[in-house]
Amino acid sequence: MRPIYLSYLTAPVDDPFEALRIAADAGYAGLGLRLCDPATGMAASPLVGNPTLCRRFAASLKDAGLSVPEVEARVLTRGPDPQIAPEVLEAAAMLGRPCVIAVADQRGVIEPTEVRDRFAALCTEVAAFGLEAGFEPIAHRAAGSLDHALEIVSGAGPGARLVLDALHLHRMGIGADRLARVDHTLMRVFHLCDAPPIPADLAGHVDHSARNRLLPGEGVLPLSEYLRALPPDMPVALEIPMMRMQETVPPAQRARMAIAATLALLEKECRS
Repeated sequence: MRPIYLSYLTAPVDDPFEALRIAADAGYAGLGLRLCDPATGMAASPLVGNPTLCRRFAASLKDAGLSVPEVEARVLTRGPDPQIAPEVLEAAAMLGRPCVIAVADQRGVIEPTEVRDRFAALCTEVAAFGLEAGFEPIAHRAAGSLDHALEIVSGAGPGARLVLDALHLHRMGIGADRLARVDHTLMRVFHLCDAPPIPADLAGHVDHSARNRLLPGEGVLPLSEYLRALPPDMPVALEIPMMRMQETVPPAQRARMAIAATLALLEKECRS
């Protein structure tokens, strides 16, 4: 069975120990964290700047048998190089050296060539802390194609990683046959979710991307085909924001719903 991780947006909570409890109780192999504000690179977690708390959290991870494969980190935009506060990277390095994920700003704000340069600078920055950086192409943002993403990652050095998301692959028009031809050694984890049909407007794309996705099996994404195109041991991270449920369904329940739907999908794949 593939390892299944809980991405931050599926059950966003400020307390990392609560997030850890949610992931452990629901049966995840690990969890993603948001250590800093993606727009500014400044601290957004109590773990940052607190080595004692980081050590306690790392011990709790080990006791639970969980890991942190990725941290959400930075929006690459025009202007000064996308610096991340050093204490953010110090905290990440204490948590098992997760991949630091970056995405590009909106189209028109930054050009793909600038994204390439900013990402290369970010790779250099995080490498000083023994970390890797991952570029995630967002279909409605700058450099929002698989070809752009591969160019950006291949030009950024050995510590660069590719982060692919089922929603954005579908919105880019990428099928399973193309995914199968990607160099999977560049990837550490695949982001899994489901989604409604492609919307006609940018507002709909943004809503599906950042606020409201569907559980696996509830939408139109070719998830079974994508999974068959990936190595059988490739981990998946469930990135399924469900802001429509924010006032009615607690994060722990959303996390349980997400993994239950994913396990049902994987079991179906095993039988087919």
